[in-house]
Amino acid sequence: MTEKQAEQKTRDWPLKLLALVCAVMLWFYAEAEKNPLIEMQFDVPVQYMNQSEDSVVENGVQSVRVTVKGKEVELSGLRSDDFTAVVDLSDAEVGISDYKIQVEGPGRVERFTWQPVKTKLQIDRMQTKNVPVRVRTTGIVPDGSQLSSTEVVPDTVTIRGRSAQLKDIADVETESIDISSLKEGAVLEAGLHIPDGITVQGDQKVTVRFVVQPERGRINAVIALRNVPDGMTAELNQTSADVTVTGNAELLTSPQELNQVQLYVDCSGLEAGQHTLPVKVEYYGQLTVQQIMPHQVTVTLSAEQPDDQQNQNSSETSISEGDLN
Repeated sequence: MTEKQAEQKTRDWPLKLLALVCAVMLWFYAEAEKNPLIEMQFDVPVQYMNQSEDSVVENGVQSVRVTVKGKEVELSGLRSDDFTAVVDLSDAEVGISDYKIQVEGPGRVERFTWQPVKTKLQIDRMQTKNVPVRVRTTGIVPDGSQLSSTEVVPDTVTIRGRSAQLKDIADVETESIDISSLKEGAVLEAGLHIPDGITVQGDQKVTVRFVVQPERGRINAVIALRNVPDGMTAELNQTSADVTVTGNAELLTSPQELNQVQLYVDCSGLEAGQHTLPVKVEYYGQLTVQQIMPHQVTVTLSAEQPDDQQNQNSSETSISEGDLN
């Protein structure tokens, strides 16, 4: 190679370099035209893993938006199912906290992002609690009656729910029971009114027994002596008794009605001495006499003294008092 040719070669290298650069650029351009860069987005459902059996997760996001960039040939056929979004709850604690969302994709995809990267979760625990059953009623018992007692079987139930909700529940009500037509000793089956989010362990029905009794009132009446034998005097160890009556509430407060209740003991055919006699009642009103307390009294019968004997006894008493003076 002559010196002139070598010099010419030296002067040509920038042109050759430029030609190489242009060739490379043309190759990349052709390659880009043939396999361009694209961007794809997928909505991927979020899975909450390692959740304990007694925990409740609320307010978490349902999906994340995954954005993928790459060559069209590399991303061809890519689907949302190729990605997984997971929140690990193995260390979750009760309360409200932020938890990371981890997303994994197929090996052929190297560059992708997702939003959101965290989710705010409210974690609670499921617990059980024993609470009493309260009977819920509507209406009033029939006129002249009163509801004296209510028995529930079982009288307590075990409920299950979130701890935050259970702390505010003091009892569980039955479904509303109409008592306006109850009769004495009525036994009914009733369902339970369960708050939302709460479950009852076991049977969700209870048996309710209502004890309905007539409306009651009490008066104190004088005991009269009847049919005292001639020539006898009678004394009672107790001169009055308590009388329990039932019936219409208005009549139970009516003095006119209550004054019709007359108590007496029948002394007919008795001899002198002490006698235990039943207390009897005479009443023709609309109430019902349920009980008399006491139902028996002691009557002491004595022979009457003649008037001259009584005067003599009185005179003897005066003389005896004068001798003492």
